Amino acid sequence: MKKNIFVIIALLALVTTACNFLDKEPDLRATIDNKEKVQLLLVSAYTDANSAPLCEYSSDQVVDNNVPDPKTGQANAVNPLDEMYNEIFAWRPVKQSSNDSPKLIWDAHYTAIATANSALEAIKKLEEQGVNMDAEKGEALLSRAYHHFLLAGVFCQAWKNAEDSKKDLGLTYMMQPETKVAPVYSRGPELEVGLDLNGDTAWIGGSLYHTFMNIQKDLEAGLKLVSDEYYSVPRYHFNVKAAHAFAARFYLYKREWAKVVEHADYVLTTTDETTLSMLFDAATNRDQSNIELAFKHYIDVNAPSNLLLIATYSSSAYAHFPTYGRYQVNGDAQNFATHGAGPCWTGQFPGVGFWSADQKLGGFIAKDYYDFEYTDKVAGYGYVRMVSRAFTTNETLLCRAEAKAHLNDLAGSANDFRLWCQSYNVGGRMNMYADSTVKLDAAIITKFYTEKAGTKFAPVLHNQDMAADWVITPEQMPFVHCALHFRRIEGMHDGLRWHDLKRYGIEIEHVQGKDAPRKLLWNDDRRAIQLPQEVIVAGMTANPREVMGDNLDGSMTTSPSLNPSDVYTQSTPTYTSAASLPSGSDVKLVEEEESNND
Repeated sequence: MKKNIFVIIALLALVTTACNFLDKEPDLRATIDNKEKVQLLLVSAYTDANSAPLCEYSSDQVVDNNVPDPKTGQANAVNPLDEMYNEIFAWRPVKQSSNDSPKLIWDAHYTAIATANSALEAIKKLEEQGVNMDAEKGEALLSRAYHHFLLAGVFCQAWKNAEDSKKDLGLTYMMQPETKVAPVYSRGPELEVGLDLNGDTAWIGGSLYHTFMNIQKDLEAGLKLVSDEYYSVPRYHFNVKAAHAFAARFYLYKREWAKVVEHADYVLTTTDETTLSMLFDAATNRDQSNIELAFKHYIDVNAPSNLLLIATYSSSAYAHFPTYGRYQVNGDAQNFATHGAGPCWTGQFPGVGFWSADQKLGGFIAKDYYDFEYTDKVAGYGYVRMVSRAFTTNETLLCRAEAKAHLNDLAGSANDFRLWCQSYNVGGRMNMYADSTVKLDAAIITKFYTEKAGTKFAPVLHNQDMAADWVITPEQMPFVHCALHFRRIEGMHDGLRWHDLKRYGIEIEHVQGKDAPRKLLWNDDRRAIQLPQEVIVAGMTANPREVMGDNLDGSMTTSPSLNPSDVYTQSTPTYTSAASLPSGSDVKLVEEEESNND
């Protein structure tokens, strides 16, 4: 640690000397003194790390292909992309590095927050000069709120309620750019405020309750100011609709149902025809002749279904290819989502193309693919880029449908589910009425999602264990299960399933190789992914690790303690050769008759 401090001090001295020698600012970040520079700075106020794989491989969206066949006893011997994936799937602290590692996620998200705070600092000075900075301030506040929200979703427990969430560790909520070397931060559960030299709040440490309250404060302030007025490509910024989609998801996780509907209505309107016109064009996507074209269609900046796109460095697409195919969407993970029946379809879900490089190992949806960013075209080197769809109209629609169910508007909830299915009715393969609308209503939903469906489509929810005041009536329950089922399909590869499992206390089981099953109970500490090892060694409070559920008899086990020698150092994206990437020509679209395992 002392060595790192001396290196930082030396670098600061070097920069100061260089600036004096050159007698000019090194770049626009040194003095952000006008509106245009703030706007340019905010381009970088978005993470370039992808937290989805960390969440996805923690959830029930993938299985281990190396588990022995129950009939023959034979097992595959397929490697994971990185040792990190073995650790994630086993819910162990991640010691290995990867493009999608906790360390890279932590660093990149806090870097985006620091950029937003630098912009806010410059905005304050410009406002004092009489410059109108409302739109820029709105974007900066939303970025700061969103990246704290993402970090909390990964490294904290799920929201319970205003009282119980005060017992769970939150995050350090950064309010200003950091100016100190090796500062010491707090993350609760007791509230602690760090001040700068002027006595202003620099950061707030506390419980998950405090983290959520600060996110909400920034979110609501940003919503009042955000505008699309200066964006050349609005989908790569917090445009107005993306901001309201963020609000809909935030309030969904916080269980303020009326606010979910309010913000989702802003995005989608309240008329069926208009809503349908904004949803994902699944038919066009299924018509794409190869995976690269399908991927490009998913991330089209002109598609009304895309509200916010974020370009990240991610290797997640590699994991779908046979060379690294140990953990994939296969078996139950496939059958309970894209390849299982639904309330208005049979067999494979018709709305998404399911691609495979080796069908026995599973497959994936084209939205989890990659572009390659060349930095040296002659040598063929550069970085793997993946564009993630942070907010879409389809997911926002499902937020609204779930909220309506909790508000007891079951007919309205069923209609939103019908609209979602209508957008995915490719080739007329959904069950339909005579007028070509999808055959789905409250009665059908109630009949399909029953206890007879078992854990496949109606898993046990621990909502009242999560919060005693959270009651779901028998009439509402099928609609909640429908929301979770549809969200599982909609959010595949996006990591959203992990958050749904956490907020409803749904218990899952992982079977890894020949090991005994591991079970994650509703109150397991491991639902908050462990902080990066380097961050813990630097003094940040680690997440507790009293593990419950690995032994199915209910006895408890304890995770291994942290060994400082296990700390890894990689915190930058992997520089690689394009020649080492798997080819899209190795992938084919798996059609229904080939892949229906239900």
